[in-house]
Amino acid sequence: MSSLEEDLSKAIAELQALERIVSELQNRATALRALLTEYDGAIALLEELKNRKTGLNILIPIGGGNFLRAEIKDVEEVHVSLGAGVMIKKSLQDGYELIKKRRERLSESIKAHEETIVNYAQRMEELRRIVQALSARLAELQKAQKEGK
Repeated sequence: MSSLEEDLSKAIAELQALERIVSELQNRATALRALLTEYDGAIALLEELKNRKTGLNILIPIGGGNFLRAEIKDVEEVHVSLGAGVMIKKSLQDGYELIKKRRERLSESIKAHEETIVNYAQRMEELRRIVQALSARLAELQKAQKEGK
């Protein structure tokens, strides 16, 4: 294999690897955006509860587009997930602040994913140009070799 063919092979391999990585990053960013929407809903509900200071009638989703009607009676505290099924009881204000901070970190993570995707996309475009140029050069050499024989 000639040096030109090796360079072409390496560029194609790197391009394919970056395509897989970008696809995975896009999937993660999509999942993070869905989680961000959940956090936005939680924040909106907690803001409503902070403003009311009394019970609130709500619909609770039970899956498949189905809901149960419920009343929130105690608006003084919220149970916040710590992960792995562990919950902690917080005052409404403390829970609200914790969820807001998590939302900010989530937003920053999405932004970082998007910046990484842009950087990889730029490298992928550069690699596509390299692959195209190397392919054209290789075709020229092969044509010249055939004509020279």
